[in-house]
Parts: sequence; C-alpha cells; structure tokens
Amino acid sequence: MWVGVGALLMALGCDVGAPGECTAEGEGCVTDVDSGGGTGDGAVDAVGLVDRAQPRPTDLVSLELLPANPVLEVTRTVRPTVAFRAVARQRDGRTRELTGGVRFTLDDRRLGALTDASGMFTASGVGGQTAVRVSTVDGSALNAQTTLTVNARVTFEGPGVDATARMRVDDVTPGGAAMHAPQVDYPLEGAVMPLNVYAPNVQWTPRQPMGGAGDVYRVRLTRPHAVLEAYLLHGMGFTYAWQPPQEEWARFAQSDVGQPIEVRVRVVSRGTGFESARASFRTVDGVIAGSVYYWNPMRGRLVRLDVDVARRVDFMPNPGAPCIGCHTVSRNGQRLGGFLEGGGAEDLALYDLTRDLTPNPAPLLARQRYPLRRCASFNGDATRLVAGDCGANASTTRFQLINAMTGMEVAGTTGRAGDGFDPEWSPDSRLIAFTDRMNNLAVTPVMPGDMFGPTRVLHTAASSPDGNMDWHPTFTPDSRWLAYQHGETRRTAAATGGGTRGALWFLGADGGAPVRLDRASGGPMAFDSYRPLFSPFNSGGYFWLLFTTTRPYGNMFAGTRGAKQIWVTAINNHPDGRSDPSEVAYWLPGQESVTGLSPYWTPPPCRPTGTGCSTDDDCCSGECAMSPDGSTTRRCVPSTGMCRPRGRRCGGGSDCCEGLVCTDARLCDLPNPG
Repeated sequence: MWVGVGALLMALGCDVGAPGECTAEGEGCVTDVDSGGGTGDGAVDAVGLVDRAQPRPTDLVSLELLPANPVLEVTRTVRPTVAFRAVARQRDGRTRELTGGVRFTLDDRRLGALTDASGMFTASGVGGQTAVRVSTVDGSALNAQTTLTVNARVTFEGPGVDATARMRVDDVTPGGAAMHAPQVDYPLEGAVMPLNVYAPNVQWTPRQPMGGAGDVYRVRLTRPHAVLEAYLLHGMGFTYAWQPPQEEWARFAQSDVGQPIEVRVRVVSRGTGFESARASFRTVDGVIAGSVYYWNPMRGRLVRLDVDVARRVDFMPNPGAPCIGCHTVSRNGQRLGGFLEGGGAEDLALYDLTRDLTPNPAPLLARQRYPLRRCASFNGDATRLVAGDCGANASTTRFQLINAMTGMEVAGTTGRAGDGFDPEWSPDSRLIAFTDRMNNLAVTPVMPGDMFGPTRVLHTAASSPDGNMDWHPTFTPDSRWLAYQHGETRRTAAATGGGTRGALWFLGADGGAPVRLDRASGGPMAFDSYRPLFSPFNSGGYFWLLFTTTRPYGNMFAGTRGAKQIWVTAINNHPDGRSDPSEVAYWLPGQESVTGLSPYWTPPPCRPTGTGCSTDDDCCSGECAMSPDGSTTRRCVPSTGMCRPRGRRCGGGSDCCEGLVCTDARLCDLPNPG
C-alpha cells in the first residue's frame, strides 16, 4: 500500500513523508474521506496535489459540493452558518475531501458571506435561494455546485403584546365578513420601489364592528423566502400603521428581489378574526440615493430631504430674504439658484451646495436684480442657466441665458433659446424643452458657443384629451425621452382636492405619439398628478420620476389628506414609445405632512475626484489631499479605505467595489447594460 502511494506522490512531484503525513502544507493537500479501500483500519490517507504553477492532468475525475442543497433558518437573533466541503473522486473510485486547492463562490452575496478558501458561509439575514459553486484551481478544471436556501423570519411585538395575544391572532380562523376586514391603504397595490428604499409605513383602515382598545393586530409582509411581521395591541394613540425598523426592512427588501411582497393585516376583535384581502408591491434591483430639494410654502423655505435615510435637513435657514422660491438645482447637485422675494426684491441668488449654507445670511456665489421672478434650469455642466416665465406668472419676456457663476445675462448669443414657460435643459445640454406661448410642448436645439437652433413644436397640446395645456417637461437621464404634465393648467392643482385636472404623459425627445402614464397617474380616469421631474438615476432597469399629487397617502390616522405631496414612479428605461412604461408610484419617505412643491432630485452635494476641496467632507470619496503636482492646491482624491458597496456615494470608479461603477449620479452601482 505505502509503496504504491509513495510512487504516486513521486509522480505528482510531492515529497514523500511518513505514513499518514503530507509534507506539502496548506492548499497542497487532499484528505481521503472514503473509509474503504485504504489501510482497512479507517485511517485517513493524505496526498499532495500538483504544483499550481505547472497545471497538468491529475487523478481527480469529478467534484461534489457538500452538504447538498442545505436550508438555513434565520431569525432576528440567529445567523446560522454552514461549512461547505469539496469532495473529489479519483480514477480509482476513491473519494477525497479537498482541504485546499479549491475556490468557493456564491452567486448572490446578499444572502451572506462565503469564505472563498474554506467554504464557510454565514447568513446575513437576507432570505432567498442561490447557487454555491466550487472549482479546482490546479488546472484540473473541475467544478460543482449546489443550491443554498435561506429562510428568514423576523417578528416584532408591540407594547403590551405577550405570547397569549400572539396565539389569539395566529390560532384564530378569520370568519368575519369581508366588508368588515381591514383595508390595506399603503403601500399601493402593484407599487414598485427601489431596493434601498427607506422602510415604508404600512397603513390600513379598520372596518370591524365595535373595534378599538384591546384588539390585537398582526401585520405580515411575505416573500417566498422571507417573512417580516409585527403583533400590535390597540391602545391610546393607535394609528393603524406599522413601519418596520429600517435595519430589518433593508434585509427583507433584498430578499427574493423582484418577487411580489404580499401584505396582509389580521385582527382579533371581541373574539372574532378578520383578515384583509391580499395586497402586494415590489422592490426591484435598483438603487437610488441623493437629495430632493423642495419648497415648503408655509415657511417660505427650501428643505433638503436625504433620500436614503429619509432625513430632512434645514440646510439654508437664512437665504438672505424672507422667502426664496422658483428654485432650481444643477444635475450634479452642486449649484442652487432661486429668486429671493420680500421687500420688493426679485433677485436671482446662486449658491454652492457643497459649502455650509447655515450661516446668517447664507454665503452667495452671486446675486443679481431682475425685473420679475423667473423659472430656470441649469445645463449639464452647470455653467449656464436658461430662464423663462413661470407657469403661474406670464409676461412678454423671452428666455434669457445666464452665466451660472455670476448670475448675469450672457450677451452675444446666436439665435434664441425659446419663448414661453418653465424651460428645462437636457442632461446632455443639447436641447431645451419648454411650454410655448400656445401651451404646446416645444424644444430648442443647443450648440457649443451659446448658439441656438430654430424651435420646434414636439406636441400640440390640444391634440391630446383632457386638457389643452402641456407643462413642465423633464428629460430622462439619457436625454432621449420626456415626461410632462398635460391638463388644464400650467401649475399644480389647488392645495386641497378639487383643483384643475392634470396627468403625466411621456414622449420621445425627437417627437412621436405621446403616451399617457396611467399607472403613475393613478389610473386612466385619475387627474391629480402634476409637475414631473426625473431623478439622475438609471438603475434596476428603470428611470425614477418625481411628481406632485393631491392623492391621499395612507389612512386618515397616520397618512396625509388634502396636501400636495411628492411621489415617485419607476419608468422602464427601454420604453417602446407605444405602451405605458410607468409603474404604480410610492410616497417619498421622510417628507413633511404638509404641502411640498417643486422637488428637484440630485446626486449627493459632494465633489467628485479631481476637483478642488477644503476638507474631507467636501469630497464624495471622503478624502481631500494636497495635489500630487507639488502645488498648494487641495483636491478630492480616491478613497484609500475599504471599497464602497452598491448604493454608496463615490467620487470615481476606484472608490467602488469590484464589479461596480461610479455612475454619473455619483453612486456605486452595477454597470447599466445599455
């Protein structure tokens, strides 16, 4: 026996040691797991593998990954592990466990961490099913795979809920009439949200007779391999709503991505069980972040809402006048323009959003007096503004081209930028879209050197039903498509219900037949959606579009009624130009429960790699350093810390982890397939 093994070791280029030893340490060893065919006493044989630097055929003919098809159960406190093993079969029929010379991989890393050398997997808390793979790295080109299933179940108990209360809900057979079952109000049926959306507030309306104190509710969100649920006891101040803790929601949202999330609300009231009809929505494999700047008319101030954490920031409490309105934000998130009002002033003020704007007054880039308040838009690189009439206050003044650093009108332009209302510059700076004086949708081509071509009408407003006004066009991030408001007004509706009608429409930037965005607008007979504005994000197969609507949000206890609120709809990023590319919208988490107007969505207000900086906080990479050319200039440099995962901000491609790119919206994301 040992003579034969020694000869084999010599042939494979491995030093021969004493019986039962392998002198090629670490990854050069395999362990015999076949109790038969060896010395007969159950001893484990060990054999050195080939030299990795000289790939050649080995005596291994197949590979198996064990355990086969394991299933793990995850809870709030339990994160199970499993040790995967690679077992090889030799030509002589014996099987051996490879303790080195193999590499383990996991198709979906959201489910947990897998050590590529040892095969140890630790669950992250995300549910789902994925393939685990193993392959040899010695030139034998063997591989194997198995299916890993992780079932995640996370349960919360509200104040006053004990095991008895839980059993009352779980064990009851809902027998109450359907008309008395809870009605799920939010999320909306069929809504589509990005993967990293902040936890939605699940809301319902109770309809059981004599409901109230002492009723026990179970709110359950279900996906094929994940359950997120809460047991709640009705008491003082109960609002018939439950918002999952953000950390647990983030894991649930990543479970079975793209599959519907089923929502059911069950209640036991006076001994009778009632359960809501099934409602469903989805999170999809897209990530968005950045900030939304909107106007709070009650306070006359701008609010910044940081989307990924749903946090409102009073970033500029003292703009320099009692009120700032008709604002615009550059697509790179670094410049803000708005008109200061009060005391008879109508001044265009420009600000650098990468600076601290909390002093009183906020530091200005420029301030210029204009005879009337105007609505404006930055070009792609934020060097120019185009300004025109706002929809609510018409004049006879044509569009103006403004220097975005000085605030002064640019002289000596060739051609005219246009004439009408609410101009919007395309991200690639090649077109300006607007509403002309006849309320039609029009575009003006833009050439280098402040030159403009002839204006062209894209859509005659009266040719579409339900109104004769097109308003507030906005370009997709690739500049190829436009969304706009069509209806009876060049503004949003009244603050309360019953305002003039408006809906969202979609059309190519080069023209064609328009398509009504029925799903985004709330259905073919809904007319309360206004003023669309595309975010800079193209992720998960979707563009992401903001708009304002007076539709109800949630229930009457925890939601909002009678206010203009900001919602988000996903728009297919490969529309066919004939069918509705939108999805059912979701409410933008974190906004105030009062009217919010004119939202602008931008990347994080930080500076990309290579631009000037003063402190680390200025930079998307988080690092500001002296320039390598020996000058005294400080510039943003690539991050020297850990790579940034998907959804985190970045200053350049080197900041992001392998397989990710830093998008134009300064977010680490998967490359867009185009």
